[in-house]
Amino acid sequence: MTTEPDRRLDVLCRQLTENIMGAALCAQEIASIVREACSGDGCSCGREHAHPRRDRSVPGRPLLDEATLSVVWNGRLLHLGHTQGFWLLARLARSANQYVTHLDLLQEIWDDEFTDTAVLRAGVRRLRTKLRHGGMGDLADAIVGHHGRYMLSLNSAPSHTEVTASAH
Repeated sequence: MTTEPDRRLDVLCRQLTENIMGAALCAQEIASIVREACSGDGCSCGREHAHPRRDRSVPGRPLLDEATLSVVWNGRLLHLGHTQGFWLLARLARSANQYVTHLDLLQEIWDDEFTDTAVLRAGVRRLRTKLRHGGMGDLADAIVGHHGRYMLSLNSAPSHTEVTASAH
């Protein structure tokens, strides 16, 4: 049984993690925009330096906005609302290309270690359906499950042998 201070600390840790993830995603997007602007024959930034070209075969991470409870993916915006689907996608995006166990997801999203994994599988199905209806079928397909774990696979060719498990 967890105490109230433990629950509050857990919530604050989750919020901090989400904010750090959001800042990292923003920094990644800024770097992507700079690379895009500088990827032509002549650099538009006016500085003399080499810019790495962006590999277009690897998609970026989805941008999750806690303020609007929306996801942005490949130029599309989808409002998911304050749903378990939004928090599930946020958790998987935080550990993209790493498996997260059912138990960790149930504890973090449903806040109940005794909830059946069928509830999690149903939540993943609903999230995939929402994403597909919102024109984000490729993002829905990137949510993969394997032997009691889920991951948001953003690799161009996902492989079960090259990923690691992630807890909290």
